[in-house]
Amino acid sequence: MGYPAVTINGINMFEKYKAPLTELHSVQPPEPKTFFQDIPGGDGSLDVSTVISGRPTYKRREITMKFHCEHPSNQWTTTMSEILKEFHGKEGKIIFEDDPDYYYLGRMTVSDYERAVKTGKFIITSNAEPYKYELLSSLEPWLWDPFNFIKGLIRNYGNMEVSGTKTLAIPGTERWVIPVFTTTGSVRVEHEGKSYDLKQGKSKIYSIVIKPGNNVLKFSGNGKVSVEYRGGIL
Repeated sequence: MGYPAVTINGINMFEKYKAPLTELHSVQPPEPKTFFQDIPGGDGSLDVSTVISGRPTYKRREITMKFHCEHPSNQWTTTMSEILKEFHGKEGKIIFEDDPDYYYLGRMTVSDYERAVKTGKFIITSNAEPYKYELLSSLEPWLWDPFNFIKGLIRNYGNMEVSGTKTLAIPGTERWVIPVFTTTGSVRVEHEGKSYDLKQGKSKIYSIVIKPGNNVLKFSGNGKVSVEYRGGIL
């Protein structure tokens, strides 16, 4: 039985190799990073897992993609060499057909290669980052065709004209992000009651972190500003 296709680094595995997934569930949740400090003379231990970061943090997650594909047996050696060249040891941007609004990013290995007369099998495993990322950043043009009109979110934070004041509200996701500002002219930004001068060109203000919920940036001055942001969820 074949399950939805997957695209890796722009290569649709079904279209190019006739290789659908053989299992529906390929992605495992990331393991939370936890740290417990023993309390001498006391019961139990102190949970300090979020003391430094102020939020839960996670280890990398494992993605195991099991494929089968049908090729004549005399083509399998060539096909497998091509698959190894494309994916083995490489960093992979992975998009599942049934979750097209996000991608996973991780280091890949190819293993468990088997072939029979008509059917070949192989596994691609990715040691992936904990979050899956929004397919488009706030500076990339969005497309009508893949857009999800039910739960999709259009982020368009590029080349915003600031003439006096301008307010930008950014819906934040689980992944905490320090945005990148690109500025022309003389522009200041206010966030959580504090104001900062933005340098012309690209810059980061490390005190400005986009967190889950509504994040409000207030710009003042004259010029253009772009805010580069890409959300991520578990």
